[in-house]
Amino acid sequence: MNVVFCDIDGTFQDIGGAVPQINYDAIYALQNQGDHFVFITGRGYAQLTELMDELESECDVIFSNGGGYKLVGQPIQYNHCLTIEESQRVIAILEARNIFYHVHTNEGIILKAVENYATNILALRQKLQSMGDTGKQIMDFKEEFFKEQCQHVEDPFTYLAEHPELKVMKIELMEASDEEHEILRELLGSESADVFSSFIQCLEIVNPKSSKGNAIKEFMRKFPTAKSYGIGDGENDLAMLEVVDIPVAVGNAKEIVKEQCQKIIGDCLDGGVGHFIFKEIIE
Repeated sequence: MNVVFCDIDGTFQDIGGAVPQINYDAIYALQNQGDHFVFITGRGYAQLTELMDELESECDVIFSNGGGYKLVGQPIQYNHCLTIEESQRVIAILEARNIFYHVHTNEGIILKAVENYATNILALRQKLQSMGDTGKQIMDFKEEFFKEQCQHVEDPFTYLAEHPELKVMKIELMEASDEEHEILRELLGSESADVFSSFIQCLEIVNPKSSKGNAIKEFMRKFPTAKSYGIGDGENDLAMLEVVDIPVAVGNAKEIVKEQCQKIIGDCLDGGVGHFIFKEIIE
């Protein structure tokens, strides 16, 4: 048996873009021969609705970088979340440094009104100018998403304190300054919180057990004799690539990711995932 773990953004699909049809076809081909395809993503489960609706057959999903999972035919499980105390510590640091951040919970994303971060967003747009139209598209997509698809609250920590039923899957920030990124890594990391880069100018703060590597180890206990593949593109995929049998990077992956992989495949936009599966795994 084969188990293919696949990142979504930048790997299975371009951010905000359409999924190449060959990627869907590869999922169905794997399932038809008795193998498993598992989405493993930094997104919260609430952000996966559109993608899941496009599938003709259900897949296992590991979300929030291992903070929770949803197996076929079973309820959602939240197993590695940030504590309210750690969330308070992180939010206090981000507030003090005027950082643009948002909180992923089991019921969606909360943040202050986007207008509070006009200066931050302008700096991010200027930072991404070197990427040309791609940089503009990323920021247009992000800004619209934060305005239209997230819940706006006056004070995120107060809101969390007033809603103890919510589970904090991760806290994510966007910051234009590379120097500030390095400072934040030092300030935010602790025994109770890991910090890593997940996307362009983004950092994520998660429970140390909320990693793709740990999630894969837990998943593979069900299939101890199966061959595992991991396909990714970003820093948050490194933990996954360390534990699978065959680590794979899409062509558009960061160099640090490619260095950890046995195979480099086609780009995300060209359906690299699907082409690889049909070439290397489908019998």
